[in-house]
Amino acid sequence: MRLVFVNHCHPQTPHVCATRVARMAEACARAGHQVVLLTATLDGQPPRLAPGDVRTALDRHDWTTPFLLDCPPQGGHLAAALREGRGPRLLRRPLLAVLYLFRLGLFTDWRNGAGAYLPVLAKYFRPQSCWATFGNTDAWLIARSLARQAGGKWVADIKDPWSIFIPAPLRRILAARFTDATAFTALSDQHGAEVRHWFGRDAVTVYSGIDDAFLAVPPAPPGGDIRLLLLGGLYDPKHLGQLADGLRQWGGKATLVYAGSEIAKLRAALPDWPLETPGYVDLAQLRHLAAGCHASLYVRNPRALYQHKLVELLALDRPTLCLPEEAPEAMTIADDLGAEFRSCADADALARGLTEMLGRVTPVDRTMLAAYTWDAQAKRLLEVLA
Repeated sequence: MRLVFVNHCHPQTPHVCATRVARMAEACARAGHQVVLLTATLDGQPPRLAPGDVRTALDRHDWTTPFLLDCPPQGGHLAAALREGRGPRLLRRPLLAVLYLFRLGLFTDWRNGAGAYLPVLAKYFRPQSCWATFGNTDAWLIARSLARQAGGKWVADIKDPWSIFIPAPLRRILAARFTDATAFTALSDQHGAEVRHWFGRDAVTVYSGIDDAFLAVPPAPPGGDIRLLLLGGLYDPKHLGQLADGLRQWGGKATLVYAGSEIAKLRAALPDWPLETPGYVDLAQLRHLAAGCHASLYVRNPRALYQHKLVELLALDRPTLCLPEEAPEAMTIADDLGAEFRSCADADALARGLTEMLGRVTPVDRTMLAAYTWDAQAKRLLEVLA
């Protein structure tokens, strides 16, 4: 198939927002499909191609990898200012509502810039399906516009909760503008429930995958002092405080390896704790870091519904603990894999979990784990796009 995948985040953006669509594009290209990955430009840099250069570049492209088409912003200064929190505070909400009602999105600058490329893609690439993730509604609008121009179909993906990212008075109104999607996909079953609630449609769950490297049996935990991996955002200060209290109540001596961007918040919560702070890491680095630790921890963000880093951590055969408690879907995945997983309600539960679980090595079901690779999940996506 000829496919166009749309996501605002450029694949080189050092943030999880870039991962899902870019990695799915790579997996679908490995499966023999021609995939254009349409994104915004990276950090204000110029685009890789002008619209007039796209036809020749498409003809010359090696389709074993996705064709990156990064589109520069154009106009949309009001939307950009509101996204960045600039402008009079009292006017922000009314202006946001106006933009959503009349422009259907807040990334109009990116949508305007992408508009110059769509006729070229429609004429010379002729996509059969366009898949776009929310994210933001502008990705959907770009995919829908391209699909209409090319005579193909568009599929809407939900990776962020509609009920969190769209203002409450506008959720039903805006959802009604996108029910023409051929199909919906969702990051998790919980995201699929959001689709049913707001759009009145069923969604196929397509998890963000894991690298094939995670299928290999990991090395045994290192000897010597205990090392604990803490991964991702820290979110609610209450939960960060419970994490810090739980570590203190546990009372063991350990180095905390934090792979995330909120280093200052963590240092403030654990000023006397030995910390290593590699910052944001890619999946290959994550596996290396986790293999050098005795257990993995993360702070769950209930607003996100599903933490896609869960499966990577479970694949390492070490105990994985989260705080606050996980949703039933995550618990089911952990049970199916046979993983050592503890969902902690508070600091006491975290301290007990560390005491009981540290030192365990429990091999997960690697046959079951293979269902969560990018290639396996891409097969599910391709069935929807066909």
